[in-house]
Amino acid sequence: MCGIFGYVGTPVPVDQVVLGALRAMEYRGYDSWGTAFVSAARGRRIVRGVGRVPQNNVVDGFASSAIGHTRWATHGEVCERNAHPHLSQDGRLAVVHNGIIENADMLRQRIASSTTCVSDTDSEVMVHLVRQEMLKGACLVRAVEAVFHSIEGNNAFVVLDLHTQEAAAITHRLPIRIARTEVGSMLASDPVVFAGRATSILVLPDDLPLSLGRPNEASGSLLELERIGERVGVPELEQHQRGGPGSSMRAEISEQPAVLERIVLSADALQEAVASTASARRVVFTGCGSAYHAALFAVDRAVYGSNSFDAVAIPASDMGERAHTIGANDVVVALSQSGETADVIDALMAASERGATTVGVVNVAGSSVARMVDIEVPLLAGTERSVLATKSFTAMLGRMVQMVDGVAHLRRGDSGKSTSAELLCRQADEMAHARQAENVRKWIDCLRDTLVPARSAFVVGTGMHQAMALEAALKLKEGAYVHAEAVRAGELKHGVIALIERGFPCLLLSGSEREAQRQAIIASELATRGASVFALSSTTVEAGDGGPRSTSLKAGSPFGQTMVAQEVALETALERGIDPDYPRNLAKSVTVR
Repeated sequence: MCGIFGYVGTPVPVDQVVLGALRAMEYRGYDSWGTAFVSAARGRRIVRGVGRVPQNNVVDGFASSAIGHTRWATHGEVCERNAHPHLSQDGRLAVVHNGIIENADMLRQRIASSTTCVSDTDSEVMVHLVRQEMLKGACLVRAVEAVFHSIEGNNAFVVLDLHTQEAAAITHRLPIRIARTEVGSMLASDPVVFAGRATSILVLPDDLPLSLGRPNEASGSLLELERIGERVGVPELEQHQRGGPGSSMRAEISEQPAVLERIVLSADALQEAVASTASARRVVFTGCGSAYHAALFAVDRAVYGSNSFDAVAIPASDMGERAHTIGANDVVVALSQSGETADVIDALMAASERGATTVGVVNVAGSSVARMVDIEVPLLAGTERSVLATKSFTAMLGRMVQMVDGVAHLRRGDSGKSTSAELLCRQADEMAHARQAENVRKWIDCLRDTLVPARSAFVVGTGMHQAMALEAALKLKEGAYVHAEAVRAGELKHGVIALIERGFPCLLLSGSEREAQRQAIIASELATRGASVFALSSTTVEAGDGGPRSTSLKAGSPFGQTMVAQEVALETALERGIDPDYPRNLAKSVTVR
């Protein structure tokens, strides 16, 4: 889940190019950061720090070759000693790494007699082994290749020779993208680095060693990759810049109506996926975190009402144990923002081995998921910088409405057009209006003030809104550090209501009028036990006279409820002094198991 970067070319300002790339990838890990480069004026330099990549000019000078890294810690505490890049014992080589070396302990024993590791990381082992191969006579790229074949697990490495200024890279099932720019050759684990700098991106294939060459010297392996390699598009340059805490999340929440409108205009992108899914024996939706909640939403929409076809949601992390239930006549639909989620990639591999047709609903073109599935459906949410999924989750809901309704439409043999476009356009209008409505802001502020001092909270979902309850609870947990539990409405009385005490926050979600009637009963039961009840429903919900507070807001659609829950999490986080763009212990792209 780390961000890695490499550069070879004409001299460039390190802070602008190298640290600028790290800032762009910082959502991949922000425990620590670092860079290694050769300064024209001061020679070899290693600069590392703990925490976020600094905004001020902490690294001066120009460099013709450099590597950089933002870390999400897996081995060793968060400290400068464990920050990347790591150096060989003689200081000639520097390495940055994404992934986990599963046999690191065994490899560490191999070098124990000649080398002392100075960090607690698995990554450092790689640089010492590469240096040993070079001392035996191997060139840099051949040494990297030889060592890589002895490493177990999914990993990506970039190694810089600080003497010759040559950089080499290799990967297995983790992203490395390469691009030629006006100043030189760049590689990175995230295509967002190349926005505004390149017109196309090359994908580094698995297990293929690549040399970026040396400054002012053509690289034969890079020229060959340019001739035969797969090219993908470059992300658009993001319009908003990083500001104060929560600025990215706030901006991305505001973009959601436009995202839905964009999805409506690109409905044709689902035609192949809908056709394949409509003829399937069963449809399996899978994902992780917010993407799994979108998968649950898809299943609810598929099995309720007139849609009604066989569908199931399986967490991607469970797919290995449940793959035996998948057959060649099934379709597996995987949802992923980054397209690099390790559990989702493993789930798709398991589905492919069983002969199932695979569909990837993914936000990043050219990502691992996009390249490995039979059918790709672009999410079109745009670059999402905040670690908390907002517009990407709403885009997933929109795509699931289109897919499920399209499949049901084909299965029923309806002669008319699907109504999903009309529904999504209406939702986009309602979301845009709700962000400006004074009563919505007051309701959010009231719930925020109740959540800020709270130790725990319930989010109660009625009927098809259980997936929204799970997502709302997740946003409070990951963004505001509130212990929030999603509860099925029918299960509330079967144990968990024992936790209710005076002032306990309870957010109730429902949709239809029938669900709202049931929700009113639940609200009354909670309020009479002292809970502070807040309801999102298609109609006004009154909890009776028993409770200290009952506040209702008319928002019965999953889209409206999603946006309100995101705003609540954002405002609660900020009031608690937390930056929800960079919550502790999390990263945007989960590339490790």
